[in-house]
Amino acid sequence: MWSLLPLIALFHWLTFNPTHTDKPCAFLGDLKGNPRVECGQLQVPENHHQPEGRQIQITYVVLKSETTQENSGPVIYFTGGPGGAALGPNALKQWMQSPTLKTRDLVVFDQRGINYSSALPNMEQDIFQVQASDADIDQEQRLLGEVMKKYRKQAKDQGINLADYNSFQNARDVGKLMSHLGYDKYNLIGGSYGTRLARIVQDMFPDKVNSVILNSPSPLGDDFLISRINSYALALGRIFQYCQGQEQCRQQYPNLQDDYYQAINALKANPYSVSIRDQEFVVNAQDAIYLLRRSLYGNNSRSKAPELIEAFLNREAGPIQEVLNTELALIDGYNSTMWISVERYEMFDPRYTPEAVDSIYNHTALFPERLGVFTSLYLEGKNWHNAELPVEERTFNTSDIPTLIFVNQYDPVTPPINGKIMQKQLTRAQLFIMDEGGHGGGDFECRFKVMENFMEAPFGTLDTSCLNLFSEN
Repeated sequence: MWSLLPLIALFHWLTFNPTHTDKPCAFLGDLKGNPRVECGQLQVPENHHQPEGRQIQITYVVLKSETTQENSGPVIYFTGGPGGAALGPNALKQWMQSPTLKTRDLVVFDQRGINYSSALPNMEQDIFQVQASDADIDQEQRLLGEVMKKYRKQAKDQGINLADYNSFQNARDVGKLMSHLGYDKYNLIGGSYGTRLARIVQDMFPDKVNSVILNSPSPLGDDFLISRINSYALALGRIFQYCQGQEQCRQQYPNLQDDYYQAINALKANPYSVSIRDQEFVVNAQDAIYLLRRSLYGNNSRSKAPELIEAFLNREAGPIQEVLNTELALIDGYNSTMWISVERYEMFDPRYTPEAVDSIYNHTALFPERLGVFTSLYLEGKNWHNAELPVEERTFNTSDIPTLIFVNQYDPVTPPINGKIMQKQLTRAQLFIMDEGGHGGGDFECRFKVMENFMEAPFGTLDTSCLNLFSEN
């Protein structure tokens, strides 16, 4: 059972290949009629400040606990991204195996703009096609600018206001959902972006929250691109240090960092292609950095990242195809239009002009080329919509709700400093920095044991002896 846990609760980017129909909750499949499965839709305003305006639907599922004994309230799970789906026939079968259901109900929902909750027209497939093409970084930006223009028009033609798809409107949906379901208190669990959303819900509806668990924290205040530049450089640098300090890795890859630079620079001059799902993917220099960053998401990043670097250097297909298959698995249930809409509102810092971005790249180690896709979407995304949360408001309130924070030492997306930032405004928070690889992964059996004990007694003393903690000393 534990092998399913990373699929159920921790990886913010997991998707479930949804099959859409016009019938609400048709995705239940053979779970329809199961007394432990309750599915519904909740109507909410697209803009909660204009409650009589355009309405959208939030689709949710409540999975009932195996026991009827009184507990400390259900769990609401917040997927990451933003843009990650939660619902679908395969997803529900996996959610049904969550150990959470032994003691408490589990609430799973698709956030606004995603999947079964009034999905935005999704540009994810078009982004991948641009990435697969033989385009250098400047050509990629131009092509992605055209993609964004196309989908911005589609949204406008459908009467969608993209500026209303942000974490604060999202959190108000959750407030209405909590009132609709009628439980007294809820336990919030978020992964990656889901931690930001959970943290905003924690601030908006404190009387409804019993405890909060933040796995791979994503605080307000970071910049969409600059945080990715810095966290990639930090994580990759730690991989190089790890490999140099481990005899087997050092013997297998004696010149790993030099090989990295040599591989990326060679791809600038001469890209090469690999076959994936009956199409050609041309690996350019910016693609290599993007895909290497993707490889750092996995628990096995300390072995897979060196393997991928050597594949780039030697122009091998296998390891690249492996990471591309992971990337393609995301597309079916990930909505990039929602992703950009949210991040444009609260994670684009107006101080970072194109000139400032160039300067940061020039002064940041481990960037022989700019990061693919993210750089282009950032520079073109400044025109996505005009709404922007003021920089001085990009913060959370002080909260005394018991909160548990996990972050991995080798995380390429949400580095350990994010946990410390989140902890600052939480008077009853416990932060655990794990000596583990990947984004949100690790020893799931242990982590869930600690989480369940925390939800049972948020003010008690936790037994964390099973955790693989990182020591900063």
